[in-house]
Amino acid sequence: MQTKLISIITPSFNQAQYIERNIASVLQQDYPAVEHIMIDGGSTDNTVKILHKYPHLYWISEKDNGQSDALNKGLKIATGEIIGWLNSDDFYEQDIFKTVAKEFEDQNVQWVIGNLKIFYEENKRIIPIKSPTITQENLLKDPDIVKQQPTFFRKSILDRVGGWDASFYMAMDYDLWVRLSKISTPKMMDRYWAFFVIQAEQKSLGKNLLRQLREILIIMKREGAPGYYTMKVSIRKYIYFIKYCMKRFLIRMGLISPNYLNMNLIHRNKY
Repeated sequence: MQTKLISIITPSFNQAQYIERNIASVLQQDYPAVEHIMIDGGSTDNTVKILHKYPHLYWISEKDNGQSDALNKGLKIATGEIIGWLNSDDFYEQDIFKTVAKEFEDQNVQWVIGNLKIFYEENKRIIPIKSPTITQENLLKDPDIVKQQPTFFRKSILDRVGGWDASFYMAMDYDLWVRLSKISTPKMMDRYWAFFVIQAEQKSLGKNLLRQLREILIIMKREGAPGYYTMKVSIRKYIYFIKYCMKRFLIRMGLISPNYLNMNLIHRNKY
């Protein structure tokens, strides 16, 4: 059986403190056919200096139009049959690529989703999360079931749907999942494949929850989601936002530690 090339696309912007862990998690996989593509948005920290240290990387650093634009650039460059999307502060479990590649030996498999572990950068706490079953109906019921880090795609299906929609700043993953689910239901794997890092500067912090909600509602309405689905999602997001505002107030007052700010914000993705 021919070894399938796996292309990992990493969008990045000013993530120098995390990016070497990301690179190492790809470089140290026990798999012979991997290309790692870094699309940096013109970082002003030490990111470019770090990228120069790794000759195996294919990378560019230039101003872009956001995360979706960076991902689409990476997709055009990628030559692998299998695509992974790993944000710059996230990282993979050890030695998972052989298992991933094996699943794509079945030509009917178009995308595969594993489980992930939440990694809190502040205190190194790890919480394992099993990925909910992805179907088009389940996505319309609950957009928060999207788990991007442990997901791998056949490149042909990403090309077929046109990659990521650059009009979405927060919900580009949800939009992609919905469009892919119209073509193929992903294979769900009960294995832990990636770490989703919760850290202070990520864009899925509470300050972006309302923007995220607006984008999600656009997608849900486009897909004809029932009104009670959109209402349920809206209520939940507003509750998250209120909790976030309350925590920020208590932190400013010195009543709780800043470590508590992100403890419940584990549902979405970030740059």
